Amino acid sequence: MTRRANLAGLIVGHFWPPLGIAAAVGFALTVIGAVGCHVYADVSPGPRGNAMALFVLIPLSAATAATLTPAT
Repeated sequence: MTRRANLAGLIVGHFWPPLGIAAAVGFALTVIGAVGCHVYADVSPGPRGNAMALFVLIPLSAATAATLTPAT
């Protein structure tokens, strides 16, 4: 449910930037929380597994938030 809400927020954010910024930040927090839960549960997905998603999705989310932030 959270992933679908983030996706909808990013799509609508192209038309209304404040929602896109909030969705990008929320998506980053969701990914960080998921990694924290996996570390806490001691789940090992393999040598690299899903850990690579952290290095791709967090910068992508930060870039989206920075791009949608209105210039002053």
